[in-house]
Amino acid sequence: MSISSRFKVYDFSENIFVIEIKNENEYPDQVQAHLSLSEHLRSGYYWVEVAAGEKSIFVTYNCLEISALKALEIIHNQLEEFVYKEESDQNLELVIPVYYSEESGLDIQDVAATHNLSIQEIAHLHSQPTYKVKMIGFTPGFAYIGDLPKELFMSRLSKPRVNLLAGSVGITGNRTCIYPLGGPGGWRIIGRTPLTLFHKDKKNPFGILPGINIRFKPMTKQEYENFKQDNPL
Repeated sequence: MSISSRFKVYDFSENIFVIEIKNENEYPDQVQAHLSLSEHLRSGYYWVEVAAGEKSIFVTYNCLEISALKALEIIHNQLEEFVYKEESDQNLELVIPVYYSEESGLDIQDVAATHNLSIQEIAHLHSQPTYKVKMIGFTPGFAYIGDLPKELFMSRLSKPRVNLLAGSVGITGNRTCIYPLGGPGGWRIIGRTPLTLFHKDKKNPFGILPGINIRFKPMTKQEYENFKQDNPL
């Protein structure tokens, strides 16, 4: 099968190419396919950046070192050599404890009222699936995680908050997220994890990567406070 029938490659800007998988039936797990292809691209050439999204991969090159035609040639050669790997070293599971409450979840009452649910039911629904990290973006380490049960679908806030606490767990549409550093955000906050998700001294300071599996585990207020005491910043 030719490259043009398997992939679409086009200019995004003067130093970025976008790669899209055209034949989705060839790769049923699109997240794993993007992860596998991203790893392959990184290993074959020193690109400035290879960033995997849900539906495409962005390849950034140094336009002072190589021309657009040369970059495109290298990409085509790499696509010719690409062999899909169903498994990855990143195919692991993280369990994230979450304290679901009015105290930790700024919007949990709005979610409860919208869907006629109790806080306990929200915690149960949110913690049932095994999720997958679809992509990283928006802010450093911010993970788009899916797919959220439809019983919890919510729109974004009309006015984003300026400063959320680190560890805030949010939902919007069919996605859930964790804010590893806090900061601004417009997702509906339903709880908070006591885990520290940013480790500045590690090679990968955030630890959450595209393709890994995520499970949420409800915890009580006492368990949350005990964890914070036992694991000070």
